[in-house]
Amino acid sequence: MNYLISILLMSMHFGLNEGIVCNIDNHHLPQCRKGCLLNTLEFQNKLIPGSTLKVNCSSNKKEVEDLHEIKFNDKYQIFLKERGLGNRIVWRCLLQHGHKLKYSQILWRAYRGAMRHRCGEKRAWIARADGIYLEKNDETKGFQHPWFITKQ
Repeated sequence: MNYLISILLMSMHFGLNEGIVCNIDNHHLPQCRKGCLLNTLEFQNKLIPGSTLKVNCSSNKKEVEDLHEIKFNDKYQIFLKERGLGNRIVWRCLLQHGHKLKYSQILWRAYRGAMRHRCGEKRAWIARADGIYLEKNDETKGFQHPWFITKQ
């Protein structure tokens, strides 16, 4: 009986830690205090109330994220590891919004990994009505790209 209880307790302990992604936003959690934090590629919709930002990303390592629809004032995050050792990862993303997706922009280097392994890096792309802005590790980098108008 004691054996069964100890197995049950161990299963609960490890089961409760499943699904936690340790990154710059939750590094304070006890489960995340050791090791390398995952890097974060984030998209925020700050367009206008009622708007939807569509984001579709892929990497040069054939990693593909499904199309995500981000409601106004929401965000979407991709958690990733850098490979280092000359195996640089680059993420490119298509951002679209507006009636019939009238406005778009391709971020060819939404996230560019370093030649060496890094931990806890964050790139936040903020979509606003006048263009796309960047925050790098919570430091504002300002306006980066205008929206292109798609011919319809």
